[in-house]
Amino acid sequence: MEELTERQRELWEYIRESIETKGLPPTIREIGKRFKITSTNGVRAILSSLAKKGYIKRKPKVSRGIELVGRFNKGLQVRIPVLGRISAGLPVLAVENIEGTIAVDGNMFSGGDIFSLRVQGDSMIDAGIFDGDYVIARQQKGAQKGDIVVAIIGEEATVKKYYPENGKVKLEPANSNFKPIMIDKKSPEFFIAGKVIGLLRKME
Repeated sequence: MEELTERQRELWEYIRESIETKGLPPTIREIGKRFKITSTNGVRAILSSLAKKGYIKRKPKVSRGIELVGRFNKGLQVRIPVLGRISAGLPVLAVENIEGTIAVDGNMFSGGDIFSLRVQGDSMIDAGIFDGDYVIARQQKGAQKGDIVVAIIGEEATVKKYYPENGKVKLEPANSNFKPIMIDKKSPEFFIAGKVIGLLRKME
């Protein structure tokens, strides 16, 4: 591994601290404000250097798309944000939408596009998802047929299987006692917040 300059190390430690304490890596603007770097290109240049030296990964077109790489996650407790009610017009991971965090090992889940949602009800029990579980989701706007997704309808979040059908979307439960939700794919009230990639359960 290449050595970091003092500036690069300060910035890298700030990223690690943000992930560990807030559950989210900082945005470019937050980094600029913290280190008094007026140009976003100046921040991007330092992040590019950290990526080239193997300390971070960056995801294009993701506001908080910074991940610590490999061994730098070792021993790191990442705090995954838990979403509450989704406020209309705000990004999924806006502070206003977050009601708490869950600490997990950094090697299990990493990246600023991960979030959690507490499941309410038993509409997904046949998929092994029970009332009170926490689903872990990766933020993304699209999904493949049959994926389990976190879908937003209005200001409510629901966990269902995703099936696109002729301009509509069927959100299908995994419990025969519940009916599918049908919604127009272009409805301004509907969007996919993310794909479910994991599950956390508290054992009594």
